[in-house]
Amino acid sequence: MCKNKMELPTYEIDHYELDNGEEIHNEYPETFEIPSRELREKLKVGDIVKLIFRMEERANKEEVSVERMWVEIQEKNGSYYSGILDNDPSGEVLVECGITVNFKAEHIIQIYEE
Repeated sequence: MCKNKMELPTYEIDHYELDNGEEIHNEYPETFEIPSRELREKLKVGDIVKLIFRMEERANKEEVSVERMWVEIQEKNGSYYSGILDNDPSGEVLVECGITVNFKAEHIIQIYEE
């Protein structure tokens, strides 16, 4: 599941993909708020962000589980971020806490604030 290059996850290879938060916000601007593009592009190592994961179920590959989970940023390379999943997904999915997740600003739906 962990990739060496900065590539976005794919359902076929990684058993999950990420929803595009900007597209959802554009479709539902009144009810689905996200941080500004400027904030999402200026994140640094150690920041924690929420992404929407669309994951394959272990028992039934036809089933898809969708969950919002936190990722701690470990690296930034151009327009790509790489981080570590900081949640245990619920259900029997093929994604585990601690995996490396590559993503871009458009995938970020929330920034953790203490």
